[in-house]
Amino acid sequence: MVLLLACMSVQGCDKSEQEKTVPDMQEVKQSDTSISQDEPDIPEEPVTEEEADTTMLNVDTEDAVSYSAIPESEKESEEEVEAVQDEKDEVLRTEDGKIIVDLIMFMGQSNMSGTGGDAQYAPKVPKGHGYEFRAVSDPTRLYPIEEPFGLYENTQGAINDLPIAKNGSMVSAFVNRYYELTKVPVVAVSASSGGRDTAFWMSKPVMKDFAERQKRAQVWLESNDYHIRKQYVIWLQGESDAEDGLTTEQYNQNMDNIIRPLFIGGLQKVFIVTPGRTLTGKYFFDSIVYAQLNMCRTSGYYALATTVLNSVSTEYMMDEYHYNQSVLNVVGKEAAESAAYYTENRKEKCIYNYRDNNVFIPDGFEYTEEEMDVEPIDYNTNGDFVRYQDG
Repeated sequence: MVLLLACMSVQGCDKSEQEKTVPDMQEVKQSDTSISQDEPDIPEEPVTEEEADTTMLNVDTEDAVSYSAIPESEKESEEEVEAVQDEKDEVLRTEDGKIIVDLIMFMGQSNMSGTGGDAQYAPKVPKGHGYEFRAVSDPTRLYPIEEPFGLYENTQGAINDLPIAKNGSMVSAFVNRYYELTKVPVVAVSASSGGRDTAFWMSKPVMKDFAERQKRAQVWLESNDYHIRKQYVIWLQGESDAEDGLTTEQYNQNMDNIIRPLFIGGLQKVFIVTPGRTLTGKYFFDSIVYAQLNMCRTSGYYALATTVLNSVSTEYMMDEYHYNQSVLNVVGKEAAESAAYYTENRKEKCIYNYRDNNVFIPDGFEYTEEEMDVEPIDYNTNGDFVRYQDG
């Protein structure tokens, strides 16, 4: 019940999008925490809705910020939040003076962490275009976005990476392109951990960790005169599940379990970057790629960010699994274009599907011929993918 109310209120699910597979109010009442119409497998240590309300934060129950749905009388529709341009600082604000931002979590495994990246080749983020909220290492302020992104955001026993796993990410390129298209800065939160399958992401410590990161960012922003307009996740994960031989059905169920607490907490959409290939196997991750494509086409909770990794020549890979910084920059840019399109148009973007060399058209929306006329971009030859002299 909480999930659907959150999706239908200020988070702004488009009416046409509800034609996708989303349970109605009665179904949610009966199942309490179910996301998909088929009840997903329960994680080994499941997080109940009661736990989400009271134990996701490291605070006493009486001080916890509830994940419960906002009463109708307290909701503020998207149409009622009018952006006012401050001519002095060129910042978009609400009528009562709060700075408008979009809160975006970057989640996944090593390619999201940026293991193959290189900070010196990542674009710089201009002042005011985006910020990092360090939910773990310093949840008291906003930081300028710098690469390697999320370097210090490690929780022992949960979402954790060695320093060598974070070298330069897609985040800076994402933030720059997203701001260019929307004129709203991103507050970015790191939540990635290399080499992790969905069983890891469903474990209770990890679910608690990423829900806390989301809530800490929300509470800090709302307490410091910011208005959170949109809440998204950019998800790049699945390589480990493909290696585990996970079926497409089980991956879908696992993902529904993972995102449940985030939607309860106010998330509006998960944008999925599909895995590409290994150095030696062009189609090694296909089982997960097709699971994700189906989820994005039919479920209102997911949207396709990009399949561009399926087009990358191996000369731009750093090792068996990881891509260099030029590839990550393109991934960030393409993912931002998908997220910004959804933000501005209230429907998901038609995207070129590099895996199957066709146009991916999401279910539940009406598109013009122009919107469906999507051509591939050959990043391997047009100069966007680069082989750096130092590796």
